[in-house]
Amino acid sequence: MNESWETLLEEEVDRNPWWSHIVRRFRTPDGREGEYHFTQNTNAATVFAQDDNGRFIMVREYRYVFDRMSVSQPMGGIEPGESPEETAVRELREETGYEAATVVRLGTIASAPAFSQEELSVFFATDLKKVGEHDHEITEVIFMDAHEIDAAIRNGVIWDSNAISAWYLVKLHLGL
Repeated sequence: MNESWETLLEEEVDRNPWWSHIVRRFRTPDGREGEYHFTQNTNAATVFAQDDNGRFIMVREYRYVFDRMSVSQPMGGIEPGESPEETAVRELREETGYEAATVVRLGTIASAPAFSQEELSVFFATDLKKVGEHDHEITEVIFMDAHEIDAAIRNGVIWDSNAISAWYLVKLHLGL
């Protein structure tokens, strides 16, 4: 069974520094035609950094689109010429003031595959060193152990799908 759809036409209808809105005309294997809208994002990277006491460095920040606070791990867009690992290291330093001597790639998550091509590379970091203050004045750095993260997910304190999905990869990596 051929599951691929044939692209008949692709058009960029809007662009900003973070994403492009793409419209594709397509034909399915059974001959139906239609139009599909999605975004092309710069890909992103995220890092769960664990200190020597088993706590993870998390970030609390306001999410304007939802008008509520969110707790997640450091993450951000991959800059041109930057590898996903370099992004994870940079985001950890910028958002928390920490650097890691050991960084391990755990996998990749499709953030919202129904309407976005963004992929999120997930990393786990250890051997942390405080190197300064975090650069983002609108975030708060907090430390949580694995049980606190699980409880925060259950209680809706951590509600970001990227944070929850990445946490699952971390738990698999650590055997939790």
